[in-house]
Amino acid sequence: MKTLFLLRHAKAATGSANTKDFDRPLNDRGLSDARMMGERLKASGVTLDLIVSSPALRAITTATVIAGVFEKNPENIILDRQIYLAGAPKLMQIISLLDESADSAMLVAHNPALTDLSELLARSGIDNIPTAGLVTITLPIDHWLEIGEGDGNMSAFDYPKS
Repeated sequence: MKTLFLLRHAKAATGSANTKDFDRPLNDRGLSDARMMGERLKASGVTLDLIVSSPALRAITTATVIAGVFEKNPENIILDRQIYLAGAPKLMQIISLLDESADSAMLVAHNPALTDLSELLARSGIDNIPTAGLVTITLPIDHWLEIGEGDGNMSAFDYPKS
């Protein structure tokens, strides 16, 4: 059994003419929401073996906050540039290549791909994962490489305003 946590990056500052989308930081609410969601997840008693993130500033900052809550070294966050513009099929491919020693992994990414992925994996029925929204999917697989469409079961969906 594997557990996959799909976390949309927290709320980012509005972009300006001088700031590329990739470089948008979290705003104050985003920082607060990321910490709150990390604390809620930790309080649920789950383990988090691996964090994989888009390297976009708002995503890696969200991942770093989560790592801090779980007392994990942020240097161990795996950054994958492909996540930034990936669609759901590419995200599934990235997940299929995760370290087999990890029984649980968090993917910190962007919409609409993350919402599409939750539907592809677990038929979640979620129209839109909000910023800092977290979908937990259990997978009846022994190896990440076995991941496939419809294989998962959405066991939780949480977001800051829930």
